[in-house]
Amino acid sequence: MQPTPVTIIGGGIGGLTLANALQHHNIPFELYEQAPELSDVGAGIGLSEAPIRLLEKLGLAGLLREKGTHLKRVHMPDKQLNIRRTIEAASEMIVIHRARLIDILKHTLPAGSIHLSKKIVSVDALQDESILRFDDGTKLTAPVTVAADGIKSVIRQQLLPGIPIRYINQTIWRGISDAPLPDEFRDSYLEIWDERLRFLALPYENNQSFWLGVKPAPPGGEDNPKTIIDELLDLFQNFHPDLKELIRTSGPVLRNDMADIGTQKRPWYKNRVLFLGDSIHATTPNLAQGGCQAIEDAWCLAKLLKKYPDDFQIACRRYQQLRQKKVMKIVADSWQFGKASHSKNPLFHYGFRLALTRAPEYFIRRQEAFLNDLSYLDRI
Repeated sequence: MQPTPVTIIGGGIGGLTLANALQHHNIPFELYEQAPELSDVGAGIGLSEAPIRLLEKLGLAGLLREKGTHLKRVHMPDKQLNIRRTIEAASEMIVIHRARLIDILKHTLPAGSIHLSKKIVSVDALQDESILRFDDGTKLTAPVTVAADGIKSVIRQQLLPGIPIRYINQTIWRGISDAPLPDEFRDSYLEIWDERLRFLALPYENNQSFWLGVKPAPPGGEDNPKTIIDELLDLFQNFHPDLKELIRTSGPVLRNDMADIGTQKRPWYKNRVLFLGDSIHATTPNLAQGGCQAIEDAWCLAKLLKKYPDDFQIACRRYQQLRQKKVMKIVADSWQFGKASHSKNPLFHYGFRLALTRAPEYFIRRQEAFLNDLSYLDRI
């Protein structure tokens, strides 16, 4: 039996990985992206061992390793870069610009299967097909649709309207700096908690650095591009000069309100429409797993569509059964991590920081092993 063609809505990391996985399994696809080009305005993204192993299966890990930066350890210093704890990496970790990762994911895909400037505005999820309408007035009938259109998914809001976006009341800024990290941190990931603030820094290509700053704040705030650098320098004024230099030498700074869509029970599909990545399990970025889990979704779903070409509903059920336990634990853990790291209670905040810097390595390795566990895929 010939595999059913798949229509993908969204050309981000999840949608493009799914396109690669479908191509790997000889399943035809068409991808629709609302932007005029496949790119990403984000800064960097960290990939842990599990998604790297899956990209290896797709023949893309070589380019990833060539274009990305390898991280060998995690340092947990204070705001003056005095090391509280160092954890050597037990598995592969790579940081890469999101736009660079998009380039890697799209370069082997047939151009004729990718349709740009196609913004979805509505979907009718019927029993045997879906009817998709775009803002240019065109309409498409699709036997299988996969929504990979992000946390603000138009398709999820229409088909599963009872799943609101949940804000954690924290704002994150991201930037890429022309300044390198100090020599002792050139292959390291820095995670700093101080003054109810967080600052993260990673080495980046061409002697640059990728940094993130987080503070408690309600959603909806906006920055003045002309003053945001000075405002962030003021916010982190008591931090080490090398960290402030990262902010000072940055290009455009991106601001986002940290959010997820919670962990309440929900279907991951409706009739002939499936959801993937942030569209169905968006997570706060505290564990750096949003893109990683979208890649796992994509590989798992493509394998199931290959295995059950004549029973779509079994493929849907197995997809949710295999993926949701791991993903929902990550969503919950990331939310709790964010809450604890910015607690208003100074004793709780201090205790959380102490726990992270003093916890037995066994607990850290157990969490690392959980994030990188792909054994569930053996059940397909």
